[in-house]
Amino acid sequence: MSGRHRSPSQTATPGPGKAAPPRPVAPARALLVLLATCGAQLMIILDDTVVNVALPSIGQSLGFGGASLAWVVDAYMLLFGGFLLVGGRAADLFGRRAVFLSGLAVFTLASLVAGLAQTSEVLVVARGAQGFGGALLGPSALSILIITFTEPDQRRRALGAWGALTGISGVLGVILGGVVTDSAGWRWVFFINVPIGLAIAVLLLAGAPRGPEAAGGEARGRGLGGLDAALVTGGLVLLVYSVIGTSHRPWGSWQTLSGLAGAAVLLTAFIVSERRTAAPLIPRGILSRRPIALANVVMILTASGLYALFFFLTQYMQLVHGWSPLRAGVSWIPFGVVFAISSGLAIQLMPRLGGRVLSAGGLGMAAAGQLLLVGTTVDGSYAGEMLPALLLSGAGFGFAFVPVVVVGVSGVADGASGIVSGILATAQQVGGAVGVAALATLATDRFTHHLSNGSSPPAAMVLGYHSAFVVSSLLIGCAAVVALALPSLRTKVDIAAIQGA
Repeated sequence: MSGRHRSPSQTATPGPGKAAPPRPVAPARALLVLLATCGAQLMIILDDTVVNVALPSIGQSLGFGGASLAWVVDAYMLLFGGFLLVGGRAADLFGRRAVFLSGLAVFTLASLVAGLAQTSEVLVVARGAQGFGGALLGPSALSILIITFTEPDQRRRALGAWGALTGISGVLGVILGGVVTDSAGWRWVFFINVPIGLAIAVLLLAGAPRGPEAAGGEARGRGLGGLDAALVTGGLVLLVYSVIGTSHRPWGSWQTLSGLAGAAVLLTAFIVSERRTAAPLIPRGILSRRPIALANVVMILTASGLYALFFFLTQYMQLVHGWSPLRAGVSWIPFGVVFAISSGLAIQLMPRLGGRVLSAGGLGMAAAGQLLLVGTTVDGSYAGEMLPALLLSGAGFGFAFVPVVVVGVSGVADGASGIVSGILATAQQVGGAVGVAALATLATDRFTHHLSNGSSPPAAMVLGYHSAFVVSSLLIGCAAVVALALPSLRTKVDIAAIQGA
């Protein structure tokens, strides 16, 4: 993104070969778009975690085996992470509204099927379809948000709301999963998406533009790139499958190693093909833009730490302290509250402090919060051991997410906004999946080691979690260091610069 200042006259006049800036959307319609797109983001990320606390009830009801129950979560992550890039490019090519509504329809229908499922096989297939629908829905939602809010301050606030929801959705999923499962039963974890999906469709149809801005613009006619799309989707699906499979088998097993090798081959072939084709899936130069590349690296590392925090601390609450799913979920409320507050502050502070200071400082706070969890004990109190870490981590992640999202989608033409959104979403999903899988392996190894050395099972479990929290803190610390190289991006910039003009 250029740091040069341009006069109003320069901003208003498109350069040679460039389309005129999109017309502003009326405030009332812009609000409907904001509600629809943020609602969609909330729904698809929430479904990453909302099912976790319902798993025991699902397993008992549908007769899942112990290991096969994990596929209720894994099927969603597998197709969601694997198809995000294709979903982002499809939004640029075939129209953002059309892809958004198609993804929403798939997601909502799959949620209904999941709620009605009478066998384990039907539920797993429905969860995979949810993931595919989410992969179409997420990038197109962010792309619609970008091309709707063209005024710099409005875009900053809209992206700030998006970034805040991205981080807080996991917490809401844990809380909602506990409340719904305890009060209405596990099927309503899925049924609840049906009225929400219908409401989002109405909001989007009423608010989103129907003109050229919604149709994908300059990317039309370039083609989706069937070979490249197949290579990158196959590579990402195999990567995510191999990583999440480590919850059932060792990292050194032949299945894991061959899967990772196959993913490397497919992704390498994708890179080679992209360099040779005349119409690449990812427009040339996108990932070579330093701010976008750095933002995605920060997102990968940050998601690794954030997803690990959700996974291990929730396990600690339930397996060590014996809390119910509802109590464990409610215990995350302070994290969600401070996350929302700090995200709002980040939106206001970006014009003064810039993205670099906020993201690096916030991630430093989050890393310190994770490190506090090394002090947890078998019989420690929530207020004394967990709450300080939740508050510090929540504030830190809240300060960091907004600027990382803003940097990650700024400085590109509207015709590439969908694919850039897909890249950022892929970084978050793959980073979270790989981080949790790797740290789960570490925690299990340390648990086995301490158990064999005479520690009681609860004590050995806590020591295993401590190892995971230390490495998670290091990952977030690395993200903070990388964030120091992000542009300041105070967002008080001209619209032409934001649009990549």
